[in-house]
Amino acid sequence: MKSSKEFAAWLHDKFKDVPKGVYLTREDITRLSNRQHFSQEFVNDIHYELTLKGMGFVSGYHRDKFYLFQLPDTYWRQQEEAHQENHDANVHMITKQQTS
Repeated sequence: MKSSKEFAAWLHDKFKDVPKGVYLTREDITRLSNRQHFSQEFVNDIHYELTLKGMGFVSGYHRDKFYLFQLPDTYWRQQEEAHQENHDANVHMITKQQTS
């Protein structure tokens, strides 16, 4: 039985050069980690270990697929101007209307 740290190291070594990432099924994880069962805590521990290496590991909604991906290193505000929202667009000065 592999620990979450060992399994995370194996995943990192195997898939660190796959830019788009991969997904694994529950059966894949059970077989590859040599475990009969695994919990969400095991998945969280794998994610933690992988974030230290620049990768993420999360489960899908039904927990039937688990996604391994490269963590981005670009802060969202450093993207091109076209991809940024203008936060001032919805801010309008309140002016007092003059009554006659």
